[in-house]
Amino acid sequence: MKHSDPSFKRLVLTFLLLYALIALVPLAISRAQPMPVKGGSSLLEAASSPEPSLSSSGPPEVRFPDASPQNSPQAQGVFTLRDAATGETFTVPEREFVEASLACEMDLSSPAEALKAQAVAAYTYYSRQRTQGQTIACDTANWLVYVPESAMRERWGEDYEEYRAAIRAAVDAVEGQLLTYQDKPILAAYFAISTGGTEAVENVWSPDAAAEHPYLQAVASPGDAFSDGYLSRVQLTDQQFQEAVAAHFTDNPPDLSAPPENWLTEIEYTPSRMVKTAKLGGRSVTGPELRAALGLRSAGFTFTREEGVFDFTVRGWGHGVGMSQAGAVFLAKRGADYQEILAHYYPGTELAVE
Repeated sequence: MKHSDPSFKRLVLTFLLLYALIALVPLAISRAQPMPVKGGSSLLEAASSPEPSLSSSGPPEVRFPDASPQNSPQAQGVFTLRDAATGETFTVPEREFVEASLACEMDLSSPAEALKAQAVAAYTYYSRQRTQGQTIACDTANWLVYVPESAMRERWGEDYEEYRAAIRAAVDAVEGQLLTYQDKPILAAYFAISTGGTEAVENVWSPDAAAEHPYLQAVASPGDAFSDGYLSRVQLTDQQFQEAVAAHFTDNPPDLSAPPENWLTEIEYTPSRMVKTAKLGGRSVTGPELRAALGLRSAGFTFTREEGVFDFTVRGWGHGVGMSQAGAVFLAKRGADYQEILAHYYPGTELAVE
């Protein structure tokens, strides 16, 4: 997708200037409560695509059971789902699935262009899974990936028609559209809030992933810093830190017999300010591994340790790869359409219609 609109170029320049400001100016920790949201999920619920099937030891963004490969691709026109809440496997029409995924992923008060961008990203992501013959994992009890119409009616009550209208309008505008690279659906990963820029895929999931997914690059997304939930804080006592590490690294756990100030050292950051690697008890670990072990919203963290307490300051929410939902909302509020949003977060891809 190519864009020559001068206004969009000015918007991207503003993005870059904001990105530089965020990188240079420290931000204070905010303990503000999340703002009320309309209809669907808040960005603060860390909506994101599950981790793809890459050769990586990183944790999935949503801890579903492994999707079951089938002998052949699923039938077009439907998606096959497996519900972690009930254990049931069932199929739903494409349209129903995309609408339900939008209800699960986004605050429905978001600008229409952001909702459209999310609908395209989700349809692309799960269409790719479908072509690979995978059953899609969902959790209807927790509004993850898919929920039935009855759940929407129950949660939204008298606001049901308003929220459904927003979903229908977004899906009407983009139905059947998906992002492609070399004529195949892309790995359209997405997540809630970036650190101020998205992360290159090779820094999160697999060192060789960029060769297959060159469109999952690090791009500026500084508008995220204005989102509720951008900053968070986690405090762990030395004992809690030890327990968290032991619970996560069950095989070959790091050696934490040294003084606590030597437990977490040699932190290496990516250009997007996410932790790439560190030494944990003398053992090399990745940022995503640390994020999962310590219960942090993202791998974009710094920390101090005083009086027996590890104090983590965390920026962003999610794995950081692909489209930032908060960034999409920021762009849409400043006049970008869904095509421009998708082009920004998935550079080099094409928007196709099935």
